[in-house]
Amino acid sequence: MLYPKIIFCFCFLAIGCLHAEMPTPIPIAKDSINAQMDVLDVVKMVFKKKSGGLFSRKKNVNGPFITAIPYPGYSIATGVAGVLPINISFYTGKKDRIALSFFNSNFQYTQYNQVIATSLSGLYFYKDKFRLVGDWRYYNFPTVTYGLGSRTLLTNADKINYSQIRVYETLLYQVSENINIGLGYHFDYHWRIIDESAAEGKATDFQKYGYSKNTTSSGLSLNFLYDTRDNSNNPKSGMLFNFQFRSNQKFLGSNNSYNSLLVDYRKYFPLPIHWDAGFALWGYLWLTLSGHPPYLDLPSTGWDTYNNTGRGYAMGRFRGKNMIYLETEFRFNILRSGLLGGVVFGNLQTLSEWPSNNFVKAQPGVGFGLRIKMNKRTNTNSAVDYGFGSGGSRGFAFNLNEVF
Repeated sequence: MLYPKIIFCFCFLAIGCLHAEMPTPIPIAKDSINAQMDVLDVVKMVFKKKSGGLFSRKKNVNGPFITAIPYPGYSIATGVAGVLPINISFYTGKKDRIALSFFNSNFQYTQYNQVIATSLSGLYFYKDKFRLVGDWRYYNFPTVTYGLGSRTLLTNADKINYSQIRVYETLLYQVSENINIGLGYHFDYHWRIIDESAAEGKATDFQKYGYSKNTTSSGLSLNFLYDTRDNSNNPKSGMLFNFQFRSNQKFLGSNNSYNSLLVDYRKYFPLPIHWDAGFALWGYLWLTLSGHPPYLDLPSTGWDTYNNTGRGYAMGRFRGKNMIYLETEFRFNILRSGLLGGVVFGNLQTLSEWPSNNFVKAQPGVGFGLRIKMNKRTNTNSAVDYGFGSGGSRGFAFNLNEVF
């Protein structure tokens, strides 16, 4: 059986790291915050403002620390976009400032008349014993899908259009240091789904798999989280291992009953050099264990929680019932102050073919990027990457905070 082997490999890797890495407190930076620079420092220098007024920085050590700078964005799936990212980070505990709560919101209107509004959150309560993780989204999304499996071509492009609402909330409880377990609820509703290529008389994988004008996925999840990252915005050391079993059932409102498994593994390796460099490793596993998910809820490139898998490819470029994804990144400072940094990355993804559900081909991606320090207190970066994929696929990717 393929699934047990894949799951065993991921779990074996993560458990080995759990035993090898003892929980450690958040490290103190070698350079003080005052020795670092961010965008606000540059603005103050340009306008020669010392303090106060528009360019003041809050002295409240608990926050909130707010970063909100609109900019023109671009991605393969959206084209040129007007983007307003808002990052709000704060400590809920006034004494033991250990866990940093956050809201990461993003609002976009794109060249292809797409409307995108997302809000991701991680909130800590009761001395950081409870964590509420949220993922809320709205899409009005004319886009393209390319069919099922990892062997599809850009010429397989199938124009589709739909609207979507997503509401995910997961409540985690800290059972021991760095280890959390919890329950979640997950709701995806798609409506006004139009397969334009099929309407023009073309045979599409969307139609063959099962097309419907409206779909609902509604389910509960069991979650296990191990997290020793020093900073969720921009980790330098530590690791994350997230295991989620999700069950979507008809009695909860789903069109179809199906079960899925998500495993998210991330590890960070700082290098002992002065310019704050290091390696990051990411493994992502998304399996359909049983049942028949709606086409738009299948595992797909760029449809992970932060829409970051597959730099170098468009969102939805590859789709299938099962997905295996690996990525590594080398991160480094260009300026010693930390104001400007860079990355070099490589990734590999494979989606199962349909209807066999076999993994046949893996698709690589490589690229590079720049990092601009937006807020040195929360170590928040603005990320601009350019990736190259197979078959001539290439393009920019923008993020507030690191990709993983």
